[in-house]
This record gives sequence, C-alpha cells and structure tokens, in this order.
Amino acid sequence: MANLLNIFSIKKSLSARLLLFTIFFVLIVEALIYIPSIANFRENWINQKLNEANIAIKVLEAAPDFMVSRLLADELLSSTNNHAIIQKFSEMDQRALMPDEPFNVSARFDMRDVSWLESVNDAFDTLINMNRTGYLIEATGNASGGDGEEIIIIFDEQLLCNDMLIYSRNIALLTIIISLFTAMLIYYSLSVLLVEPVKKITDTMIDFRHAPEDLTKKFIPEDRDDEIGVVMKELAKMQDDVRKALNQKDHLAKLGGAISNINHDLRNMLSSAQLVSDHLSTIDNPVVQQLTPRFVKAIDRAIRLCENTLQYGGSEVEELHLRTFNLHNLVEDVSTSLGLYENRNIQLHNEIDKDQRINADNDQIFRVLMNICRNAVQAVGETGNITVTGEVNNGHITIDIADDALGIPEKIKENLFQPFKTGSRGGTGLGLAISKEIITAHGGTLDLVKSDQKGSTFRIILPINPS
Repeated sequence: MANLLNIFSIKKSLSARLLLFTIFFVLIVEALIYIPSIANFRENWINQKLNEANIAIKVLEAAPDFMVSRLLADELLSSTNNHAIIQKFSEMDQRALMPDEPFNVSARFDMRDVSWLESVNDAFDTLINMNRTGYLIEATGNASGGDGEEIIIIFDEQLLCNDMLIYSRNIALLTIIISLFTAMLIYYSLSVLLVEPVKKITDTMIDFRHAPEDLTKKFIPEDRDDEIGVVMKELAKMQDDVRKALNQKDHLAKLGGAISNINHDLRNMLSSAQLVSDHLSTIDNPVVQQLTPRFVKAIDRAIRLCENTLQYGGSEVEELHLRTFNLHNLVEDVSTSLGLYENRNIQLHNEIDKDQRINADNDQIFRVLMNICRNAVQAVGETGNITVTGEVNNGHITIDIADDALGIPEKIKENLFQPFKTGSRGGTGLGLAISKEIITAHGGTLDLVKSDQKGSTFRIILPINPS
C-alpha cells in the first residue's frame, strides 16, 4: 500500500501516469459492461418473481371454488413479496390472490416482449427514482399452466430498487478490485517491458550529454528483438559514432594548430623559393625561361595549399575567385605537375576540347583535378593510362577522370569522401574530402561512377557559367 501511495505521489512520472490511465480505462470498460448488466439483473429479478407467483397460485387449484382464506392469501402474498398475484385464463376467467384494500398500479410491464433498449431505460428509470414510495408495478408473464395463460404480479418498486442498489454496490466493489488488480499487473508488465528500458535510455542520454567522452558510462543495449531493443542498439551505435566524431574533431583541432605552425615555416621557405624563381626569370636560357613560369605557378599553388589545408579545420568557408580559363590547358598543367611528360610508362590522355573554357576558381579546380589524378597515378602503379574527357550539356560540363587500374577496394569505397579515413596507401583521406567540398561550393557534384577490375571513373559535373 505504501508503494502504491508513493507511485501516486510522483504525479509527473511516466509510471504513475501509466498506472492512473490503466485504472481509468478499466473503470470505463466496467461502466460499459454495467449498463447491460443492470438491465439484465432487473429483467431476471422480475422473471424470478413471476416464477414464484406461478408456484404460489397453485394453492388455489386445490382450494374449494378456487378460494382460500384471507389469512392464507396474505401469507402467500407476504412470502412472495407481492401486493397481488393474478392468473388470467381470459378476460372473464381468472384466479387471484389480492388484498382487501384498493390499490393503484403506477406502471405496467409485459416481460414477454421487452427490447434491450427498453430494458436499459426501465432499469435506469428505477435507479434514478429510487426515493419514490408507494409506486406499484404490474408485471405480466407466461403462466406455467398452458398456452395463452398469463401470470400477473403487482409489487412495490422499492423492493426491486433495493436489490438493484445492492447489486450495483457489489458490481462497483468488484470493478474497483478488478481495475486495481488489472492495473497493477499491466503496470508491472509495462514497467518491465517499457518504462524501465525507457528510463534507462533517458538516463544514458543525460549522462552522455554531460560527459560524452566518459567511456565508463558506455551504454550497453539489452539483447531484445523488439522496438525497444532496436532503439537501444541504434542509441549505442549513435553514441559510438558521436564519440568518434568528437574524437576526430579534437584531433582535427590539434592538427589545425600543428598545421598553423608548419604553415608559418613553410611559407618562409616558399618565400625564399619565390625569390629564387624571380632570379631565374632573369637568366637568358630558353629551357629556364620555359620552366620558370610553371615553377612560379607551382610555388603559388603550394602557398595556397597550405592556406586551404589550414582553413579546412576552421569554421570559415573559403571564398571562390571565379574567372574564365581554358580547361584543356589546366589539365595539361596537372599532367606537368605530376611529371607525366617525363614518365613515359604512365600516360595522361587529355581529351578535353582545346577551346573549352569554364568560369570557376582556377586554383581550386586545379587542386581537385590534381588530387584525383594523383590518386589515379598511385593506383595504376608503374604503367597505365589516365583519361580525362569532357562533355557539355545544358550549360554544364561533365568531366570524367578514368584510369585502368584494378579498382578501389569495397572497404575504401564506404568512406571514400570522408576526411582522415586512411586508404590502402596510408593517405589521410583529405584529398577527396576537400575536392568534394570544392566542387559542391561551385554548385556541382563529384562522384565515383565506376570502379571494377577494369578501372575507376570519377565524374565531376560543373556549371560552365555559374550564376
């Protein structure tokens, strides 16, 4: 009992609400059952009195001239709690046990033809008017003597009302007991199956929010196959993923600090190289004059690479510097930067139209092509082919970079564009992740459209003139 009161005191808890709602709904169901039940009780009560009257009236058959003394008649009426009993054979032929004083009948009911709605209405009329006195009811039923015979009883409604009240009280007590017992069973079952697991999930989520890095409070899902089990397993998986993401973010922040220091030193080194390149441009040598512009451009791109890598760990998005440039020449620069003109075993086939121009950030698109083509060079190994094609359609250009290597392993495909997912060659995974961000920033897409034993193909779709 103390536990029950304690449950009720926790008004805002799910458990208490569950218990209260269960009791409430059981009471509603019992109330719906009570309506036909009380009507049936009234009907059976009157029919029982008709049966008793059938037995009492048999005394008249043994009496001379079907008449009994006043004393015996009163005793028969008293024993059956009737005001009068009449056995009717026809309008002119009937036998009766009646009192001497006159009486008035207040209501008449024929129990041989009563509809369900009428029975319900009569039962509640009796209960609603339980305080009326001297209210005599006449009830008619079939006599036990034969076809066409009727038995009529006249009784005080208060007798019926008292028994109906007792019956209602018993039903109410039984309903309360059943509702409490049922509610406790349902509450216990749902508490074990639902409430306690939900509470466990809630506590776990609160603990995880306060200290996601605390592995001592790692959530262990229960071995269940139902919906709660699925929620638990997904919550555990989600927490593991969030922990990994937070750990990765922490590493990325530390990496950003390290790159910041590296970037400072590397920029100083590249500045020295830039001074040398400026000096090289003054040397009157055809080979030097031919290679110096590419050398200068490579140094500029190296400086931008340091800056972009540093910015990747930050929250700011790098702005695009759009200008129109020749895409074919940009692919040639990629080939030169990769040293493929000197390496005759690996061929880069530039099939981009020589006059194809696009409006984009030259350095960033170079970086994307450089990342993908460098991966392709590493994939083909000592000998192979890389083909870059372009096709214009509806204001967009589709650039395919295909190689004839053995394809990308399935394990690497799963996290192909995720940063810091180590590949088969031990890379950081930043290349493709940054490339996808760059293409997305241009309003385009970068996807792996094919990878099998015959090679891999990356597809870039870019607007030629972005609005």
